[in-house]
Amino acid sequence: MRKRLIAAVAGLATIVLPAANAVAGTAKTIVTTKRVTGPQAVAGPFGYVEVILVVKKTARIVGTHTTVTRKITNVLVPIFPNHTSRSIFINQQAVPLLTNEVLTMTKFNPNIELVGGATATSYAFAQSLQAAILHAKKI
Repeated sequence: MRKRLIAAVAGLATIVLPAANAVAGTAKTIVTTKRVTGPQAVAGPFGYVEVILVVKKTARIVGTHTTVTRKITNVLVPIFPNHTSRSIFINQQAVPLLTNEVLTMTKFNPNIELVGGATATSYAFAQSLQAAILHAKKI
């Protein structure tokens, strides 16, 4: 009797396991990359700053469960104060520091370190960044 029970359980396992593997096999990953533009923010009397984020969104679907992750893969700053040689000098150094700060973030968090000597640009950058991040969370 015991041998028959073990054989029956073993036979049932061979029937159930392929079905379980079929469900696990339906895992699907969808990757999209989008650009999200923050609004132009005023950098005091010096001009405007605009931040564009390139966001990679990965959706992993297993059965009815979906897990979504987002990662900022690039930061573009097409508009920044550059109306004087002094502004150009300051922002050629500040903008790369600010963009690097964003790229090293582990979470979608607009709290970044400000760059000394480029306070107005830093605050405007953070303001545009925050709006871009809020928009990126919706995509």
